[in-house]
Amino acid sequence: MKHLSPHSKEWFAALAKFDPQQAAATRKIVKSAGSDQVCSLCGDRPASDYEVADKWFDPATPVTFRLCEDCMSIRATNEGERMTPLSSTAG
Repeated sequence: MKHLSPHSKEWFAALAKFDPQQAAATRKIVKSAGSDQVCSLCGDRPASDYEVADKWFDPATPVTFRLCEDCMSIRATNEGERMTPLSSTAG
């Protein structure tokens, strides 16, 4: 199964289908930070790549995010999302 690299052109296109507001917000965060190696939600560093293992996403194209520890914890707790770390060799 192919995992899209967070903040890549393909990743933004896939996210825009599921959550256009989040895609737009993340574009602003990445642009403001001047780097794509930041959290998809808040722009903090360090950030690691995670797959969102939720049934409402298309299983053929897993949704991934680059998250700092705080945002990963918040999404998992408040949103009830299951986050699976991606290895650096995924893709």
